[in-house]
Amino acid sequence: MMKYILGVDIAKDKLDCCLLGGGEPLFFECPNGPGGFKALARWLKDSGAAWADLRACMEATGRYGEKLLHWLFKKGAAVSDVNPAQVKWFAKSRLARNKTDRVDARLIAEFCRSQEPRLWNPPAPEIAKLQGLTRLLTSRKHQLASERRRAATLPAFLRARVSSVVRLFQREIQTLQAQIDALIQAHPELKARRDLLCSIPCVGKATAQVVLAELPPQIQSARQAAAYAGLTPRREQSGKKEGRSRLSKTGNTHLRQALYMPGLTGRRSNPRLKELNGRLQEKGKAPKQAIGACMHLLLRLCFGVLASGQPFQADWKGRPRKAQATA
Repeated sequence: MMKYILGVDIAKDKLDCCLLGGGEPLFFECPNGPGGFKALARWLKDSGAAWADLRACMEATGRYGEKLLHWLFKKGAAVSDVNPAQVKWFAKSRLARNKTDRVDARLIAEFCRSQEPRLWNPPAPEIAKLQGLTRLLTSRKHQLASERRRAATLPAFLRARVSSVVRLFQREIQTLQAQIDALIQAHPELKARRDLLCSIPCVGKATAQVVLAELPPQIQSARQAAAYAGLTPRREQSGKKEGRSRLSKTGNTHLRQALYMPGLTGRRSNPRLKELNGRLQEKGKAPKQAIGACMHLLLRLCFGVLASGQPFQADWKGRPRKAQATA
C-alpha cells in the first residue's frame, strides 16, 4: 500500500479531492484544468505527499478525467480508473446516507485503500487515437439513423432540411472511416490484428476496429474479456426462488454494443455460434438469452485469435493439456 491515497470526484469544471494519510482526511477543491492541476500539486506538496508515495483513484466518467489521469501518471503517481458501479456498491455497503462531491471523494479514497483496484496505464498513442475515432464514428452513425427516422415522419416541406443533415452525417462517416483505415494501415501490427479478427465469420471491419480500440492489453484471458464487456451471466437465486439469468452489463458499453449485430447474424453464418444457438433453442432458452450467449462466445473467439495469432478455425478445440504443460 502507498503511504497516501488520493480520491478524486470529477466534474466538468472542478475536482473534489480527499487525501488519506496518517491523520484525519484532508479535502481540497480546484478547477478541472491545467491551473487546477498546478494548485493540486502545491496542495499535495504542502500536505507532505510525495508522488512516489501517492496512489490516486477516480471514477471512469467519460472524458472529463482523462487529462488528470495522464497528468498524475506522468508525475509518477500510481493511478486507478475504476467503474463507478464499484464505488456505488461500496458506498451502499458502508450505509452511506449522504451524497455530495466531498463525500464522494472520500468514498473513492476509502474504496481505493480497502480494495486496491487495478492500476491504470495509458494506452499506446495509436490505440488512444483509434478509440477516439471509433467512438465518434459510432455516435455519428446513431445520429444518422435518428435523422433518417425523423425524415420519415416529417411533411415534405421539412424533409428537404433534414435530408441536408443526413448527407452531412454521411460525408462525416465516410471521412471518419477513411481516417480509421489510414491509421490502421500505418501500423502493421494493428492491420494484422484486424485481419485476424475479420477471419471470424460475422466479424467485419467495423466490429474489428472497435474490438481493437476497446479491448485493453491488460486482459489476460477470454473470461476476463467477457467480464470486461459485461457479457457474463448474472444469476439470481434466493432460497427456492431462482430468476432467469441475464447479462450483467457491468462493463464496457462500446465493446458490448459493437458485438450485438455480429452476435445476432452470426447465428446463421458462424458455425460455432450456429451450434451454440441450436443447443440453446433445444433447451427452450429465450431468444435474448441466445443472442447474449452468442455475443459472449464471439468475444471469446475474438480474444482467441488475437492471443494465438492464428486465424479462425471452426474445428479448433485448443491444444491438449499435456502440450500446454510442456510448452
